[in-house]
Amino acid sequence: MLVQALTEYADTYLRDALADPAFEEKPVPFAIQIRSNGSFAGIHERSEETRQGKKTFIRYRTLAMPRSPVNRNSVIFPLLACDGVQYVLGVGPWTPKGKDENHRERHEAFVARLRGAADETGDPALLACCRFYDDAHAVAAARDALTERMKKDGNVALEVLAAEPTHGETGFVIARDAVRAWWRRLYVQAFDERVATGGKAVCLVTGRVGPYAPTHEKVKGLAKLGGQPSGVSLISFDKEAFQSYGWRKNANSPVLPDRALAYVAALNDLLRPGAHRRGESASRVVRTRMDVAGVGFLFWTKHPTDDDWVSLLAEASPEDVAALLRAPGSGHVRADADPNEFNLLAVSGNGGRLLVRDWFRDTLTGIRRRVGAWFEGLRVADVFRGGSIAAPPRMWELLASLAREGDDPVPGHAVQLLRRAIQGHLLGRSVLAAALRRLHVTTGTARLQPARMGLVRLCVNDISYEGGTMTEVLNPDLGHPAYVCGRLLAVYDRLQYAAQGDVNVTAADRYWGLASTFPRLGFTKLDYLGRAHLKKLRREKPGAAVNIERQLNELMIRLQETFPGQLSTEDQGRFVLGYHHQKADDVRRAADAKRNKEGARQA
Repeated sequence: MLVQALTEYADTYLRDALADPAFEEKPVPFAIQIRSNGSFAGIHERSEETRQGKKTFIRYRTLAMPRSPVNRNSVIFPLLACDGVQYVLGVGPWTPKGKDENHRERHEAFVARLRGAADETGDPALLACCRFYDDAHAVAAARDALTERMKKDGNVALEVLAAEPTHGETGFVIARDAVRAWWRRLYVQAFDERVATGGKAVCLVTGRVGPYAPTHEKVKGLAKLGGQPSGVSLISFDKEAFQSYGWRKNANSPVLPDRALAYVAALNDLLRPGAHRRGESASRVVRTRMDVAGVGFLFWTKHPTDDDWVSLLAEASPEDVAALLRAPGSGHVRADADPNEFNLLAVSGNGGRLLVRDWFRDTLTGIRRRVGAWFEGLRVADVFRGGSIAAPPRMWELLASLAREGDDPVPGHAVQLLRRAIQGHLLGRSVLAAALRRLHVTTGTARLQPARMGLVRLCVNDISYEGGTMTEVLNPDLGHPAYVCGRLLAVYDRLQYAAQGDVNVTAADRYWGLASTFPRLGFTKLDYLGRAHLKKLRREKPGAAVNIERQLNELMIRLQETFPGQLSTEDQGRFVLGYHHQKADDVRRAADAKRNKEGARQA
């Protein structure tokens, strides 16, 4: 069960956070600095530069701020000493049109809660904050200073300075023991009152009988994947049509409050920007989130491990891929099952709902074997590297090879490719057809992109082995008509180059669509064009003409001088690979000849 797996993640990786449910780590971009006499000291921006790959981002540091015990979407419930800017300062540029009165009410409730806590605890920092809110000029100065930096909603903390303003982070009011203790008491009281409105039931996660949470907290981090910025819900029965048999709210899917908190905390941790966790080694950082084509892919294991599947699939470092293929249990090497469980969850948002597109769990041994087979299946010769094997393709390169230029990748393709890599689900004709469509509108050397060629090879081998396994490099013994036709087109391309040099439109550019789908029609035209090129080449370069004509005749004999009438989708893939393999082999032969010539000259 997915929710059980998420609660296990929380119990393993978020133990400290669950120990104190009244607080949660959230980004807090700014702090209002206040002197002990209540005067305004300045704005403290809590930002830092982080690098992800070659890009640098500005991120805001997190703070253990109060967690709301109730759903604040429909009620005004202020937190203490750290809250959204509309609570802390009221109306400002962050206030949407028509929300002025609402933001004023939130601000008044926030100040009232602050005063109540100060009266009960007598804490000096809370009293300083009360003096700050008593001074309308100080509040206005803080609002003006923050207006210059903050144009939309976000969290703001109150920070009391012992003396002159500093850039330290030791003066946060919410970090004080007395303040935190006061909030814990309020949180428990309000949370118990909310839970009491539900009732008792059997928890679907633990099997225990007890009071269930009538509503669950929001899952954050899906705003860029179709979800609402305020958060989305995984388990929610908020419409009358969902409340069957008179079961109100989450009585349809009862979960004990601590388990509801745990699974939401797990999703929030996995979905936070730049999400990562410590590996089995203390120095190892393992990424847990990868966004591809509008889908968030979340990776985790039941117990810590140093395997970083996000980086491996997203960046495909040749060293890391080689290490995976050498490791026991990967590729075709069998090993004892690793008891550590691996999870992959694919999610996106739809308004206020979290969509689970896929969820898969297996042993680490199974994952290593499948991912190893994934990279082996994508291996192909690279025309741009002298015909040697291409570097392992990165996920974005594979998706880009299927999408129209300038368009975003298709989410369905992202899910299919990740399923193939992680679960071993064979790719079908839809992915192959998308790659072939791109080849029909691609010209020149762009047609030889190794990532697309590797994907075509993997698709053809997944669909059928009846026509022979598609190898990484040229297979001169493979006599499948579609493969031979692809090789033949590459030879006609080389013949044109030998006869005419560089041209704007090559034979492959002009006749690709026809030759790769209806060879009998396409090669009739290519044969006529090739005869003219051979005639010219015999006059100017008789040696080259003899070599190319011999190769043409060998391929025609393989075809028994009969071209196929129409190629199926998988045979079009074989045609593509025949063309690519022949091109790569020609480049390899030319490079070898050049090296031999230089070696003979030096000798």
